[in-house]
Amino acid sequence: MTDVKKVLGNTYIEHITEHYRKASEELLHAYQRNKEAMHHHEVGAFKAALHHARLSKHHSFNAHEHLNEALEISEKMHGVDVSLGSRGDGRGGPFFQ
Repeated sequence: MTDVKKVLGNTYIEHITEHYRKASEELLHAYQRNKEAMHHHEVGAFKAALHHARLSKHHSFNAHEHLNEALEISEKMHGVDVSLGSRGDGRGGPFFQ
């Protein structure tokens, strides 16, 4: 049974890591689009600024969704008694504090 818990724990960790990676990428894109929007706004290209602002908002929303998914998986992982990474002090691994 502990092997099943370890596999389950590894699967949860892989999914959480992937969501954090995707959220990070989306936040980077949002930041870059926001910088472009600011530049266009400064030079008076308001239509282009609006376009980039909308793209920034879209990327921010995607990042938010990935972080929500990571949180949901983490909560499920905490609900399932996964012993992977246990420190032996009853507090669990790095995901349980």
